[in-house]
Amino acid sequence: MISELQSTADLGKNGQDEEKEAFLSVPLTNDHVPPSTKEAARRSAIRTLHNWIELSSDSRGYVQFQDADSYDLPNPYITPVNRTSDGPGYMVSLYHQLHCLSYLVEHFQAGYSGVELTDEIAHHSSHCFDYLRQAIMCAADTTLEGDTEYGPGWGSKHECKDYDAVLKWANEHATMRWRTNMPDESTL
Repeated sequence: MISELQSTADLGKNGQDEEKEAFLSVPLTNDHVPPSTKEAARRSAIRTLHNWIELSSDSRGYVQFQDADSYDLPNPYITPVNRTSDGPGYMVSLYHQLHCLSYLVEHFQAGYSGVELTDEIAHHSSHCFDYLRQAIMCAADTTLEGDTEYGPGWGSKHECKDYDAVLKWANEHATMRWRTNMPDESTL
């Protein structure tokens, strides 16, 4: 139970406020101590990542479509297409990139907060860093950035693909819908 401080003011005999000595009504606990800066930063990162879930397609980027073999595509993944069966599907790179960014944010913050990083996290992080490097180089955004009131990189105009159109297409071709099953603290 959180301790509370009783009111220190009381109305005296002459209608004047008189100070009373403050006292605690229950024993102190540590529950009222605000979180450490690291813990607050971790919680903030989790809220940010939770908000990013809306950026992902319903199937976290996995899609399937008719006549996939008529296109020059690599071999498909075998992925859940519904709750009872698996089938061929592909991952849209955009959503793989968002997953990697989300994964790196989550585990950077965990490490900053003192959580021990495992070999699996190191391996997955290494993959994500290199995957994002490849994506950045492939997109090769040549926007010329200048000094803006918002700081480096902010306020510049980029020529972008229509993200909503990509999201709509991905949702129309989604494999099993995963987003509705994701807990609040998920990684994309």
